[in-house]
Amino acid sequence: MKINKNLLIVLILFAVILISYSNIFQNEFAWDDQYFIVDNIHIKELKNVPGFFTEPSTGNLYRPLRSVFYTLNYQIWNLNPFGYHLNSLLLHFFVTLLLFFITVKITKKTGFSFVAALFFAAHPVHTARITNMTAGFDVFGILFLLLSFFFYIIFSKNEKNNYYFLSIAFYLFALFSTEEAITLILILFFYDFSFNYKINLNNIRLLFKKYIPYIIITIFYLIVRFLVVGQVGRTEAYFQQSFFGTFLTTIKIFVEYVAISFFPFNLTIERVVGFETTLLSMSFIISLLALLLIFFFFIKSYDKSKILFFSIGWFFITLLPFSNLVPQNTIMADRYLYLSSYGFCLFLTFLIFRINNIEFIRRYSKAIIIILVVLIVGAYTVSTIQRNAEWRDNFILLSTTVEENPFGTRAHQALALHYRSLGDYEIAAKYASRAIELSSGNYHAYENLGTINAYQKKYDAAIPYYEKSLEMNPDFYLANNNLGLVYSYIGDFNASIFYLKKIIEIEPKLSKAYNDLGTVYAQIGEFDLAIENMEQSIEINPYQIDYYYNLAVIYEFLENDEKAKELLLEALDIEPESVKIKKKLSGLKQ
Repeated sequence: MKINKNLLIVLILFAVILISYSNIFQNEFAWDDQYFIVDNIHIKELKNVPGFFTEPSTGNLYRPLRSVFYTLNYQIWNLNPFGYHLNSLLLHFFVTLLLFFITVKITKKTGFSFVAALFFAAHPVHTARITNMTAGFDVFGILFLLLSFFFYIIFSKNEKNNYYFLSIAFYLFALFSTEEAITLILILFFYDFSFNYKINLNNIRLLFKKYIPYIIITIFYLIVRFLVVGQVGRTEAYFQQSFFGTFLTTIKIFVEYVAISFFPFNLTIERVVGFETTLLSMSFIISLLALLLIFFFFIKSYDKSKILFFSIGWFFITLLPFSNLVPQNTIMADRYLYLSSYGFCLFLTFLIFRINNIEFIRRYSKAIIIILVVLIVGAYTVSTIQRNAEWRDNFILLSTTVEENPFGTRAHQALALHYRSLGDYEIAAKYASRAIELSSGNYHAYENLGTINAYQKKYDAAIPYYEKSLEMNPDFYLANNNLGLVYSYIGDFNASIFYLKKIIEIEPKLSKAYNDLGTVYAQIGEFDLAIENMEQSIEINPYQIDYYYNLAVIYEFLENDEKAKELLLEALDIEPESVKIKKKLSGLKQ
């Protein structure tokens, strides 16, 4: 029985991805999964879906469709990591498959397209998107972007409007799933001038008419996003408050992205890049010269090879959303290379297939190409499997990161939080202090040191750390909230109420602040205010059983045992095995 060639290719690509990522299914939630998935109350009910389009997404983003996919996944899998890993693996497979068919459409070469897709399937840098469950949901937007591009390619070859309208629709889906989809117009422009048109004014005018719907959708999206989020970037300020320094540093970062693509070793969740402040810096000058050399090679390749020209252009165009032109939280990250790496895979495939043009080995070129492809894919696969193992759980991931990248302030701070949760305050303080040594502006680490001291009832020592954290970021909700709690512990209830009210003004949907404020009001006998705030905390987050427990305690004190039992039974519905709730309930029944 003869197997269809394309079906065989599909099966091989799936096998490579399955082998490369088979060990992720034993991994637990790690890194930012806790924030975006485990503790994200908004994804727990389908009724929250309409709000995703009118309010910022978790993390001060605007990705409403991504939030919808989070919610749908939660309805199916709850907090079973298997389902989230399956989501990532399948998305990576569909993206790889789509890139294969896109390359076939562009090059008309099945073998070339297959090799490029193989490299993309196994490249270790993709673990930052695929192994990390949270980042895997961004791939929905990338898939929609590629579907839009794919249907545009078909349309450009036969001018059938059905494909054109499909392309426009998927672009809309892509934008509302991830901001990086905004590069599509540049991708279309670059594709047309790489393969379909010569660059001249008449052709630019002709193509502009085709792009008008995409431009209108982009403007519509940007307006909606700004109205919802209220700012252009993810944050308001550039790194170290300097656009100039951020721009210089990004030049160096782009060269590092090229190096990582060629040599995907020592992959990490936190990249540390020396911040540039002057044009005379040697590292900046070397990076600028390297980029200029790449640009020169890029221009020269236009007349020599369309695919070579396209591969280099794709790499840098799809990196533009991460070029720090608008303020971002993270200046550099491995995950930013996911879509760009397609350009690298095309480039690498082009280089390998050029072996056919070397006269003295032409006779053996096919065998050499096969051997090289097998060796590269094999090395990629082994490296991907090894990297997956480092994501086994949060402690292993953070420990590995700190060991391989001892200058990462965020990783040290995260490791301090881990040890704090275990009650090992001495080691926690050590890592938090190291985080501050690595970055004096790490206000999270100062807050952490404050909380470490507060947990040990060293309240006077905790207060200066909280104040230092707030000096750097007056709106930091954790420092405000915890400072308010510490003041309540030492009996300064006026100061406590001030800080807790302040954080509610800053974060009106922070349920914990209402609960804590209610607790303080109860301590000073203001029970009506206590009940009002605690009820508000439950309304915002109806999944936190401690809120029900605390309110039940107040009603018990007020001798309203019936209301207290009602609240405890609601809490028991949420967590049926809670010993704390059962014990309190049994005490009331007596």
